[in-house]
Amino acid sequence: MTLKPWKILSSTYLVQDRWISLRADRCETAAGVIIEPFYIFEKADWTHVVAFDDAQRILIVRQYRHGAREVCAEIPCGLIDASDVSPLDAIERELLEETGCKAEQIESLGSVYANPARQTNKVHSFIAFGTRQVAEQNLDETEDIEFEFVEIDQLMRLIDSGEFSQSLHISSVFLALRHCGLLDKAYHGTKFGL
Repeated sequence: MTLKPWKILSSTYLVQDRWISLRADRCETAAGVIIEPFYIFEKADWTHVVAFDDAQRILIVRQYRHGAREVCAEIPCGLIDASDVSPLDAIERELLEETGCKAEQIESLGSVYANPARQTNKVHSFIAFGTRQVAEQNLDETEDIEFEFVEIDQLMRLIDSGEFSQSLHISSVFLALRHCGLLDKAYHGTKFGL
């Protein structure tokens, strides 16, 4: 491969607080072109879980998302905190906090970058089986979350309608359905004419 990374000639932090870390880099491409400023969001890694109950229903949450100014349907998710030992530890904590649920088995589906052009973080996706509510929610003071288990077809309708519209959550759902061999069910048994 002949592609080479850019050189970072300098960096200046514009914002650093508990919500966001934004820096402006002065970069030089492999061809010697200077790009400044190039803005980078430094973020902690995130975790997602596609959690199935014993009836093959998927756990979804609904909460207000201020960027979209809408109540969005999603899968349980959250930041990996400094107190978390691993991404698995983080998603077990988030699942319990957001929904009061635990799973009998959780497996990794891998990791993807949230946006490698502008962000430093990855999304660690998991699939869970035997998920059931064992406690009350334990939400932060800024959170207001509703949750329910839905059939796969119902989740597809939520995606089609735009209510479940977070692209990275859809990516995790795809990975989980592929992992379980359920993509045909997700596409209502439709086959491509190949």
